Amino acid sequence: MTNPSMFAVGVEPRFFALVPCAGTGSRSGSFNPKQYEPVAGQPLVSHTLEALARVPGLTATLVVVAPDDTQFEEDLPGRVGDALWLAKVGGATRAETVANGLNELRARGAQPHDWVLVHDAARCLLKPEWVLRLMAECRDDEVGGLLALPLADTLKSEAAGRATATIDRNAKWTAQTPQMFRLGLLAPALAFAGDKVTDEASAVEALGHQPRLVRGDWENLKVTFPGDFLLAERLLATQRRGAEIRAVVPARDFATTLQFYLDIGFEREFVHTQMAGLKLGSAAFLLQQAEDTTRTQHTVMHLTVDNLEAFWGRLQQAGIDARYGVSVAPPQQRPWGLVDMSLTDPSGVLWRIAQRMEAVE
Repeated sequence: MTNPSMFAVGVEPRFFALVPCAGTGSRSGSFNPKQYEPVAGQPLVSHTLEALARVPGLTATLVVVAPDDTQFEEDLPGRVGDALWLAKVGGATRAETVANGLNELRARGAQPHDWVLVHDAARCLLKPEWVLRLMAECRDDEVGGLLALPLADTLKSEAAGRATATIDRNAKWTAQTPQMFRLGLLAPALAFAGDKVTDEASAVEALGHQPRLVRGDWENLKVTFPGDFLLAERLLATQRRGAEIRAVVPARDFATTLQFYLDIGFEREFVHTQMAGLKLGSAAFLLQQAEDTTRTQHTVMHLTVDNLEAFWGRLQQAGIDARYGVSVAPPQQRPWGLVDMSLTDPSGVLWRIAQRMEAVE
């Protein structure tokens, strides 16, 4: 049995992505392999590769296609280069394709202690932050791991089109990709498990190891059936935002003010020294340490929410006014038609928070 600890050799491992792309896509209902079907104006696999290209820390991505494949270079001209490699060594099964891809990585200089992130070509909604989460949680793990989600739906067994039993969903997860293992562990695992395994984690489990489960995202779906293409196109449309304007909100005490916004429900997009990106739904702004503290007294922000009463209730429950010494006024009906409330942040910036008009009955 392969011992994962043998790969801790003191040499900083590299990270390679491997995309098996040799399938026929028979379940997609198309005569064309599904990885080349157009989604939002591009071949499906193009979106996958664009996402991987935005992942910091990946040495290269290897795409493994069938030996007779000519469509990749026709549909994605000029893509192959220093960071994107192409190998026409795909096999009859996913396991064979991945195993052949590992041999190709080895021929290109990858070492046993290097990490390989195997990702489905059909998971075209991948976001770099999900990959970075997997890399961060598994880079020091003895075995490696995979993105996955706890099973939320009721699970049934079936016979002749009828439910025969309800299966306990407790402690059950649905596997996603990427799946990240060291080359020196994954290659013998696939050789031992054979062609029947449908993912890399299964092969590693067959050697007696327990891969780490790293929480993925429901949007990381695998485009498989005809209806999935339309759903993927809609989700891609929501990811692609055009130009946007963001207000810059000044802060006298950056750390305290940042925590205030997190406590009232905003999410942190990024934090860099004395600037942060914050968002609540589709609303977003930049928080920045103020050089001129008088600016905070002259800044007014307006925010609309779907449920103002719920927002107000959260503020009360959290005791925001007492915790931060800020002014909070309850929702009121205004003569001009809006129902809104007021809130100041710890720097004195005034927020007018209103019930969205179309949500008012």
